[in-house]
Amino acid sequence: MRIKLFILGPCLVLLAMLIGCHGRPTLLKSEEQITIDRQLVEYPPNTQFKPYITGLTGPTAMAFDSDGSIFIAEGGIDGRRPRIFGFRADGTYFEIYPRTLQLPKLPFNIPGQSKWRLCGPIGGMVVAHGRVYVSHRDENDRGVITAFGYDGSHATIVADLPAQGDHSVTDIAVAANGRIYFGVGSATNSGVVGLDNLPWLQSHRSFCDQPWGDVYLLGRRFDTPNPFAGIFGGTDLAVTAPFQPFGKSIETRIPHAENGKPNGAIYSVDPNGGDLRIEAHGIRNPVGLAFNELGRLYFTNQGMKLRGTRPVKDDPDVMLRLVQGQWYGWPDFSANLLPIRNPRFQPPVEMIVRSGYRDLSFLIDHDLSGLTPPNPNSGLITAELKPLSGAAKFDFAPASGPFARLRQAGEVAILALYGDRAPFDTGGAAGLKLAGPTGYKVVKINLDYRQVEDYIRNTREGPASRNGQGLGLERPIDVKFGPDGALYILDFGRMEMKKGQPAVRSGTGRVFKLVGLADK
Repeated sequence: MRIKLFILGPCLVLLAMLIGCHGRPTLLKSEEQITIDRQLVEYPPNTQFKPYITGLTGPTAMAFDSDGSIFIAEGGIDGRRPRIFGFRADGTYFEIYPRTLQLPKLPFNIPGQSKWRLCGPIGGMVVAHGRVYVSHRDENDRGVITAFGYDGSHATIVADLPAQGDHSVTDIAVAANGRIYFGVGSATNSGVVGLDNLPWLQSHRSFCDQPWGDVYLLGRRFDTPNPFAGIFGGTDLAVTAPFQPFGKSIETRIPHAENGKPNGAIYSVDPNGGDLRIEAHGIRNPVGLAFNELGRLYFTNQGMKLRGTRPVKDDPDVMLRLVQGQWYGWPDFSANLLPIRNPRFQPPVEMIVRSGYRDLSFLIDHDLSGLTPPNPNSGLITAELKPLSGAAKFDFAPASGPFARLRQAGEVAILALYGDRAPFDTGGAAGLKLAGPTGYKVVKINLDYRQVEDYIRNTREGPASRNGQGLGLERPIDVKFGPDGALYILDFGRMEMKKGQPAVRSGTGRVFKLVGLADK
């Protein structure tokens, strides 16, 4: 027996290390939900801003059901295990995923180990049709939409989405007719695979952006140092062209996505799977999606960054209205629908000249490709945010309850700004002066007048931890008006960029609650 225990003990320690320690989050008791001092956080008058749930690790999505239960997804960032769980209206805790012991792939079988595995990042989550719809990756980094039952059972709604690059499957929204809408981000920053894509390029050498329709190129080819140079990896200099794998530049016509699933697009699908449609394309990173009361779909789109082989300067984040079949211009137009040749988007010459060019220009022959350039004055843009703000998920002010007063001056959305990812996205890696901090707050958007105002923000600019605050906003990533009329803010918690990858601080994520005085 002692020999067995001697062997079993180290094995249990090893398993604990492999699984990773994940503490249960805490729903604070009423007396623990202490209103945060306005000396730390500015928020609207006649409201109270309180911590609600603590102990989260990298949460990325939040949802409510009709019974008032709150669902939270920990996204599986930084190699961590994704989780989906929540609290019922009476405060009891429940789990959706995982429901059984889950381990990394091992050379031996473990009793109770599930063969099916949800991989991060989780991009979005919504409760509809009695199920919990979640967007995520599979073990091959392909994108998936899965519908979970409350008992943890699951069914695949869509799979094999092109999500192996910079951006994965994003937010999910449900239309009035029941269809599920979701986004798939681009593989690259601005259409060309480069050294900034090295974290995924090492595993997916043939992956690149995949257009919705056939695309004819203008012949631009970009030089990049070749990290794979050697006997089998080619020369020291790799030449890559848009919509082609790293080191490939021979194509002038790029065929549409072979499986009919492009990236940089918004899709819709039947809630039970099937009847997959492309609703719009040419969208770099549609992080947040939501329908208003009239059934119109709006989405956030994060602009191109000052990094990679084709760096772009000062491309803003935006909120846009979806028009079916619309090409939104990426990678030849900015997020606010302006030609990328505009001087405001030109990077420092020393950053781009190494690619073989001194300026940004179009990559696609629009006429030959049958693409109509987007019109910035057509009403597609409903809000423009500062570059690098990290425009994330949002919700519309309700027609009743204490926050209905927000609608007195027109339709209003509340939007979470995750913040910049300096120095990776800001030119800091190239030795440029760092911009920011930018974002790290919640803003109010009047869609009728395209006005953006701060709604909840730290009194000192930037994330709370950087200012030494015990409480405050770190990286808001999702907002939802709950069934009780309060506004809930999901905060990702502490994160730093290290070698182009996010490093997450365990247990620093939170849910905050903004309560109208009528809700006390």
